[in-house]
Amino acid sequence: MAPNLLVALLNRFKVASVFAALLLPGSRAVFAQTLAVSGNPAALKITAAVAGSQPTSVSNNLTTYTVVTPNPANRTYKITAQLTAPMPTNVTLTVTLAAPAGATSVGPVALDMTARDVVTGIPRSTNATRAITYQLSATVLAGVIASTNRSVLLTVLKFP
Repeated sequence: MAPNLLVALLNRFKVASVFAALLLPGSRAVFAQTLAVSGNPAALKITAAVAGSQPTSVSNNLTTYTVVTPNPANRTYKITAQLTAPMPTNVTLTVTLAAPAGATSVGPVALDMTARDVVTGIPRSTNATRAITYQLSATVLAGVIASTNRSVLLTVLKFP
C-alpha cells in the first residue's frame, strides 16, 4: 500500500490510574500513594506520509497526571505504564510522562502489555501535576486499520 493511502486510527485511549495503600486491620492507611489522570486524550489518526517515507507520526500532549506520595523516610516511588491489549501489527503507541521535581522521566517508552518504568525516583511528599505525551506511529506495512481503542494502565509503586 502506498504511504499516502495509509490510515491508522487509534480512536481514544482509556487511561486508568491505580493507587496503592497498605492497610492494617482496624487502622487507617499507613501510607498511600495516588495517581490521577486528567482524562482521555483526543483520537490520534495517522493520515499523512511523505512519498518514499514511513507515515507521519501524530502526538497529543493535552492530558496530565497528578501524583501524590506519602512521607515515610527513605522511600521513593516510580510510575509504570502498560497497555491492556496489544497494538495492531506495525503500529506503536509511545508515552512520555514529564517528571515531578526530584524525579526522572525515562523519556519516550513504546508501550505493550508489559509494565515499563516511565518515571523513577519520585521523592516522598510529592504532590505534582505534569504532562503526558502520547505518540502514535505506524509503518507502511500497517495498512488501513479500523478505528480501535486501547487502554493505558498507569501505576505508582515503591521504588526501587
